[in-house]
Amino acid sequence: MGTVEEKELDIINVQEETDDPKTKKMDALIVIPAETPNSVNKYTKWLEIGIYALIVLVSQSVATILGKLYYNKGGKSTWLISLTETIAFPILLIPMIFNCTNNNNNKIPNLEYHDSKSPSLMTKLFIYVFLGFLVGVGCGLFSIGLLHLPASTFSLISSSQLAFNVLFSLFMKLEKITPLIANSIALVTISSLLLALDSSNKASSSSLSNHHNAIGFICTLIASALFGLLFSLTDLLFRKFLKKNTLREFMDVIICQSFFATCIILIGLFASKEWRNLKTEMNNFELGRLAYVMILIWISVCWQLYTYCLLGLIMKVSAVFANVITTLSAPLIPIMSVIIFNDKMSGVKAISIALAIWGFSSYAYQQYLDELNHKGDCNGIEDESTDRQTTST
Repeated sequence: MGTVEEKELDIINVQEETDDPKTKKMDALIVIPAETPNSVNKYTKWLEIGIYALIVLVSQSVATILGKLYYNKGGKSTWLISLTETIAFPILLIPMIFNCTNNNNNKIPNLEYHDSKSPSLMTKLFIYVFLGFLVGVGCGLFSIGLLHLPASTFSLISSSQLAFNVLFSLFMKLEKITPLIANSIALVTISSLLLALDSSNKASSSSLSNHHNAIGFICTLIASALFGLLFSLTDLLFRKFLKKNTLREFMDVIICQSFFATCIILIGLFASKEWRNLKTEMNNFELGRLAYVMILIWISVCWQLYTYCLLGLIMKVSAVFANVITTLSAPLIPIMSVIIFNDKMSGVKAISIALAIWGFSSYAYQQYLDELNHKGDCNGIEDESTDRQTTST
């Protein structure tokens, strides 16, 4: 993983004494490697990745728990919960203005760069609308799944997003299949299938019928596939199409896709006429009107933090790595759900959590091996370059 940093060479002239009596002195060129970049840059990079990963896990877990709290305390609008996932996108203008003012020409690492021109405005518009469509539909399906399923079951099924992301990335030739990656896909898939067959989910709440459980499972699974496709396409766009690959272009994608996703969800909200019941829903909310508003606000903030940091992981590492980090919430959310909502923790669900963690560990170890291989390649290139310079002198 990562890019090969080019080392600058300082060439200096020195006077050397020789044994040749005919030549008292001679000018020689000595090539001295510049100071090797210390490990601080590497640690800084992984510190940033660690901060992004932590924010992704916390914001995703809190947003999911608050969303389920909304439903449990009297909320019924799936379109409203979908809207909270995207409508706060203007918050992202703050880091965009700050970062792009200071680093407008910074290149995104780990991506293939092209010298050809960027896509036309119409091409970019089509890309943003299509990504926004995937986000909007995915958010809507996730909201339906969260309505009909316990939060713990919902989060574990959502972890199948990793398997879909890897499959799409393999199809787009963004990832190479290895035994560890194949093992990760298999484990996460089995984890989701176990939940689908877990009969204890049907008894977790007396208000949930078998029909509602099936709807929740199907909607969550389809949404996971859509977001797996979304992350792979985002990775592909930065590698192949959005050829400037600057921080500004990265922020444009986030904000524009969120804008179009918000428009799609708003159309659904008004077309379904759910907006007419929102005032009554707020007045009848069990925790009060203030709590109703604050829950929606914090869900919106959490999802924007999640979006920004998740795409930050895509930018710095890869889409699959970002999805692996989201998989880590699989054991976190069920534990929180058992504590907060008294969700039933069955044996099958516990096994599903263990398999999800195993799947994450399998891919994380592959990332570690890739990092070691990359470091070895870098050292080999450096040694070869040094030998060539020594020979030439």
